[in-house]
Amino acid sequence: MSFPHDDAAWAETAEFLRGQLTPSDRVLAPDPFRWAIPRAERFATAAGRPPGDYRWVVTHKGELDRIPRSFLDAVVRQARPVFANPVFVVFATRPQPDQPDLTETDHVRAFTANMAVLPPEPEPEPEPLFLALDEPEPPPPAAPQPAPAPAMSPPPRAPRPPSRPASAPPRPWLVPGGVPGTRREAAFQAELDWLIADYLGPAAEEAVLDIACGQGRLGALLPGVARITGIDIAEPALAEAAARHAALPRFAFARMDAARLDFPDSSFDTALLIDSLEMLADPAAALAEAARVLARGGRLMVSAMNRDSLFLRAQRRLGLPVPSLGFGVAELTGMLRAAGLTVQRADGLFVSPGWALPGAAPGLAALEEEPEFIEAARRLGRRAGPEDALGFCLLARKV
Repeated sequence: MSFPHDDAAWAETAEFLRGQLTPSDRVLAPDPFRWAIPRAERFATAAGRPPGDYRWVVTHKGELDRIPRSFLDAVVRQARPVFANPVFVVFATRPQPDQPDLTETDHVRAFTANMAVLPPEPEPEPEPLFLALDEPEPPPPAAPQPAPAPAMSPPPRAPRPPSRPASAPPRPWLVPGGVPGTRREAAFQAELDWLIADYLGPAAEEAVLDIACGQGRLGALLPGVARITGIDIAEPALAEAAARHAALPRFAFARMDAARLDFPDSSFDTALLIDSLEMLADPAAALAEAARVLARGGRLMVSAMNRDSLFLRAQRRLGLPVPSLGFGVAELTGMLRAAGLTVQRADGLFVSPGWALPGAAPGLAALEEEPEFIEAARRLGRRAGPEDALGFCLLARKV
C-alpha cells in the first residue's frame, strides 16, 4: 500500500506538512503517510504518550477509532487545528502565532461530530508496529481440557517468523532527515507502472491477483484482464478500492493475509506483489502462496527495495548505520526459486550518485522536485540494473 498521490485530500495534507516540517519535528499520521513523510509514526506509538511528544498530529476523520482514545481526547484539548480538508484535520501542539485556529470551520466541526459518536474505548491491546498482511488475532486460550485422541487432533501450524522492524523506511532515500518531493515519489510509482505494462502487456482474458492491493490502482494498468482480485488487510483501503471500482464487475476485493491465501491452487494466471514485499510479516510464505495459486506457466511480478544497492554499500563501506531494508537480487531470486518460480527478467529502479555519497543527500534535497534530475535518476536506474539500483523488479514464471 503506497501513498495515494492522486487523491487531492491526501496530497494537499502531505504538501502542507512538507511546508511546515523542521528537522526535529515528530509527526503522527495514518500509515500511508510513511511513504510521503519519512518521519511519520504510526498511532500505535502514541499509547501512553502526551500529545506534546509530537509536533504534528494528522487525523483522518473516518479513522478516528484507530487513535488511542485518551490520546485523541488530549489532542483536542491541548493542540490547535491548523489545517483541515474534507478528509483530514492536522493539529499543531506548538502552533506558530500566524497559524489560524480552525476549530469553528465546517471541516473541524465534522471531525468533532465524528469523534462524538465513537464507541467507548476498548481495553488497550498492543498494535503491531508494521504494515504487514498479518493473520487474525488468535482467540483467547480456553480452559484446560482432556487431550483428544490423536486421530482427532490436527497438526499445529508452523509458527510465523518474526516480523520485519517497523523502523525500516519504505524507500532507501527516506532515511532520517530526508524529505522526498511529491514529484520524485510520483516518478518512482510511474516507473513501476511502466514496468508492469511492459512486463505483462494487456494480460488479455487473464485472471490476475493483486497482493497488498491498497486502493486497487494497479488494475487499471491491465486493460485486457477478465477479472482482477485485490487482497489486503487494510480495511479502509479495501473500502476505497471497492468504491472506486463499484461500476467495474471484473474487479473484486477481499481482506486476506498474503501468507494464507484463501484461494484454490492454480486460480490465477498472473499475480502482482508491488511496493509491499518489505512490509509483509512473512515474505517467503507470501511468495510461496502466490506460486501456489498461480496456474502452471503463470507469472508473478514483484518489486523490492535493494539492500545491496550502491547507496547502501557505500554506507556500509564507511561504517555508517544502514537501515534494515529490502532484499538483495540474489536473495529474492532464491526465494522465488524455492517457491517453484523461475526469474525471467530483472530491471533496476532509480540511481542517483548523490545518494551513494554519505552526507550528500541533505545538500541535494532541493533537487527532489527537479524534473531534470528525477528523469536522470530514472534512466540511471535502468542502465545500472537491479544489482546497483535503489530498487528492482523481477518477473518470474511458474514452471
